[in-house]
Amino acid sequence: MLVYHMPSVPAQVQYAKELHERIRREFPELHIHEFYEKAVGPHPTAVFEVDTFNPHQTGAFFSWLVVHRGPCDVLIHPNIGDLYREHTELATWMGRKWPLDDDRLRNRTTLKKGVTVPH
Repeated sequence: MLVYHMPSVPAQVQYAKELHERIRREFPELHIHEFYEKAVGPHPTAVFEVDTFNPHQTGAFFSWLVVHRGPCDVLIHPNIGDLYREHTELATWMGRKWPLDDDRLRNRTTLKKGVTVPH
């Protein structure tokens, strides 16, 4: 799951940083990636990624995030080794849907199928 925030809105950046830290404390079993303060990869705005490893973790974290995401938007997708499909046809959004750089996703899928952070 990728949590999006707008770096041009200080209150949103602060909320996202606090959310990132709270997730680290409350879900230590998950893999919480680096907090980016600018757009990265195919994402049009700042983001951080959280990986779950089984359906129980996914369900628990998803339910928690519905309540606690605040002004942040969330991209939820499986990891199947096809970045383009993961981020387009298999993606689900919590909050606003952001436009992704489809060409970048296609190129990265072709070059390094399934190996990228953040994707």
